[in-house]
Amino acid sequence: MFATLLPLALLLTQNAAGAGGKAMGLTVEVQKLPAGYKQAPVVHLEFADTGTVATCAVEQSSGSAGIDKVACQQAQAQVKLPVKKKKAPEPISMAVTFAPAAPPAQ
Repeated sequence: MFATLLPLALLLTQNAAGAGGKAMGLTVEVQKLPAGYKQAPVVHLEFADTGTVATCAVEQSSGSAGIDKVACQQAQAQVKLPVKKKKAPEPISMAVTFAPAAPPAQ
Protein backbone atom coordinates (compact mmCIF):
# COMPACT_ATOMS: atom_id res chain seq x y z
CA MET A 1 0.00 0.00 0.00
CA PHE A 2 2.71 2.46 0.96
CA ALA A 3 5.25 1.11 -1.51
CA THR A 4 5.25 4.46 -3.31
CA LEU A 5 6.28 6.13 -0.06
CA LEU A 6 9.57 4.28 0.14
CA PRO A 7 12.19 7.00 0.15
CA LEU A 8 14.62 7.04 -2.72
CA ALA A 9 16.85 9.77 -1.27
CA LEU A 10 16.88 11.89 1.86
CA LEU A 11 18.16 15.42 2.24
CA LEU A 12 18.46 17.17 5.59
CA THR A 13 18.47 20.92 5.15
CA GLN A 14 18.46 24.00 7.35
CA ASN A 15 15.69 26.46 6.61
CA ALA A 16 14.94 29.31 9.03
CA ALA A 17 15.01 30.14 12.75
CA GLY A 18 14.48 27.53 15.44
CA ALA A 19 16.68 25.40 17.72
CA GLY A 20 19.97 27.20 18.17
CA GLY A 21 18.75 29.82 15.71
CA LYS A 22 18.13 27.24 12.98
CA ALA A 23 15.09 25.15 12.13
CA MET A 24 15.61 21.94 10.30
CA GLY A 25 13.70 20.67 7.33
CA LEU A 26 13.77 17.18 5.92
CA THR A 27 13.11 16.42 2.25
CA VAL A 28 12.18 12.87 1.27
CA GLU A 29 12.08 11.88 -2.40
CA VAL A 30 9.47 9.22 -3.20
CA GLN A 31 8.40 7.40 -6.33
CA LYS A 32 4.89 8.84 -6.23
CA LEU A 33 2.86 11.06 -3.90
CA PRO A 34 -0.48 9.70 -2.64
CA ALA A 35 -3.67 11.41 -3.82
CA GLY A 36 -4.43 12.81 -0.34
CA TYR A 37 -1.12 14.68 -0.02
CA LYS A 38 -1.83 18.41 0.29
CA GLN A 39 1.19 19.92 2.04
CA ALA A 40 4.35 19.07 3.91
CA PRO A 41 3.53 17.74 7.37
CA VAL A 42 5.06 19.51 10.35
CA VAL A 43 6.35 17.24 13.11
CA HIS A 44 7.36 18.08 16.67
CA LEU A 45 10.53 16.31 17.76
CA GLU A 46 11.82 15.77 21.28
CA PHE A 47 15.34 14.46 21.80
CA ALA A 48 17.18 12.04 24.05
CA ASP A 49 20.45 13.05 25.71
CA THR A 50 22.25 11.30 22.85
CA GLY A 51 20.80 13.80 20.33
CA THR A 52 18.56 11.22 18.68
CA VAL A 53 14.80 11.69 18.31
CA ALA A 54 12.99 10.28 21.36
CA THR A 55 9.44 11.19 20.32
CA CYS A 56 7.73 12.51 17.22
CA ALA A 57 4.22 13.92 16.98
CA VAL A 58 2.45 15.39 13.95
CA GLU A 59 1.65 19.08 14.53
CA GLN A 60 0.19 19.75 11.08
CA SER A 61 -1.06 16.96 8.84
CA SER A 62 -0.18 16.55 5.19
CA GLY A 63 -3.71 15.38 4.44
CA SER A 64 -2.48 11.78 4.20
CA ALA A 65 -2.21 9.56 7.30
CA GLY A 66 0.38 7.41 5.51
CA ILE A 67 2.61 10.39 4.69
CA ASP A 68 2.29 11.67 8.26
CA LYS A 69 3.40 8.30 9.62
CA VAL A 70 6.35 8.08 7.21
CA ALA A 71 7.33 11.68 8.11
CA CYS A 72 7.80 10.69 11.75
CA GLN A 73 9.59 7.47 10.78
CA GLN A 74 12.02 9.35 8.55
CA ALA A 75 12.63 12.09 11.15
CA GLN A 76 13.35 9.46 13.81
CA ALA A 77 15.71 7.60 11.48
CA GLN A 78 17.55 10.58 9.98
CA VAL A 79 17.64 13.44 12.48
CA LYS A 80 20.32 13.69 15.15
CA LEU A 81 21.36 16.94 16.79
CA PRO A 82 24.63 17.71 18.54
CA VAL A 83 24.59 17.30 22.34
CA LYS A 84 26.08 19.98 24.59
CA LYS A 85 27.07 19.24 28.18
CA LYS A 86 25.38 15.81 28.03
CA LYS A 87 21.99 17.50 27.88
CA ALA A 88 19.24 16.64 25.39
CA PRO A 89 18.78 19.23 22.63
CA GLU A 90 15.72 21.46 22.86
CA PRO A 91 12.58 20.19 21.07
CA ILE A 92 12.02 21.49 17.55
CA SER A 93 9.29 21.57 14.94
CA MET A 94 10.26 20.46 11.46
CA ALA A 95 8.58 20.41 8.06
CA VAL A 96 9.05 17.09 6.26
CA THR A 97 8.65 17.71 2.54
CA PHE A 98 7.85 14.84 0.19
CA ALA A 99 8.74 15.29 -3.45
CA PRO A 100 8.52 13.00 -6.47
CA ALA A 101 11.94 11.77 -7.53
CA ALA A 102 13.25 13.01 -10.84
CA PRO A 103 13.21 10.38 -13.56
CA PRO A 104 16.61 8.77 -14.13
CA ALA A 105 18.78 10.42 -16.77
CA GLN A 106 19.01 8.46 -19.99
